[in-house]
Amino acid sequence: MKLSRRDFFKGFGASISLAGLYSLTKTDSVHGSDKKSIGKGEVGIEWMGHGSFLFTSCNNKKILFDPWTSTNPKCPGKYRKKGGFGEIDLVLWTHGHVDHFMLSDAKEIIADYSPKIIAPWELNFFIKTEIPSANCQTFTLGNKGASADFDGIKITMVEAFHSAGAQLTGFEGSNRFVGEAVGYIIEFENKLSIYHSGDTSLMGDMKTIIGDYYKPDIAILPIGGVFTMGPDEAAFACKLIRPKIVIPEHFGTFPVLVQNTDRFRKQLSKQAPDVKFIEVRPGEKINV
Repeated sequence: MKLSRRDFFKGFGASISLAGLYSLTKTDSVHGSDKKSIGKGEVGIEWMGHGSFLFTSCNNKKILFDPWTSTNPKCPGKYRKKGGFGEIDLVLWTHGHVDHFMLSDAKEIIADYSPKIIAPWELNFFIKTEIPSANCQTFTLGNKGASADFDGIKITMVEAFHSAGAQLTGFEGSNRFVGEAVGYIIEFENKLSIYHSGDTSLMGDMKTIIGDYYKPDIAILPIGGVFTMGPDEAAFACKLIRPKIVIPEHFGTFPVLVQNTDRFRKQLSKQAPDVKFIEVRPGEKINV
């Protein structure tokens, strides 16, 4: 998808062709663009299934978000192969659950790409203990409320309301506490900001901190239920956050989760009709 920065933020209509068409029409009341103007350049967003994303910045920096590759049933096959990402500059982890942080995947990614690692304080130390070569940014960005610049990309660690133990040997393995769960605000070189909530329930911070203070342009939110917000809560979260665009994730991976976006679409139209919905299917990349 190609969407010019000028058309996107001045509110002109545009068509997005992925598996369907999504209209980005004028939304004067939308909150995400209140505090800043967006410069030139595009940001790539690719969903790798479940909670995993690959972001490509305006200056071609690659950011992996909660990469779960080896046993993720929705992960594109090209990313299961050694060296499949080409290069990775940053890896962001939100918490230790095995469907977001799998130690064997982390070892392979760190060995192949030597990226900078951003994670909550305790998870940082756990990673460093298990993978001594890991370039953990523990003393640059290691806890909620802090921000740091990484080659022109501003990363802020924010609250998430969720448990956060690490299963060391898989879904049925032993559990170890590795710090609290977090979300992230990623502000790219052109000032476009994305809020990825990570795994979370509905929470008051979505209005007072995320929406009122950080004002993200795009929100990426779980809708699957059981382990996170479901469709109804995620739609209400959009009402609190008031982004320009929402991208749903963390659904359809397992039979127990919500399998499609139908209810979320319906509830979004009621709760936050000015927020534009984009469904990104695993393996497809959009540019914004």
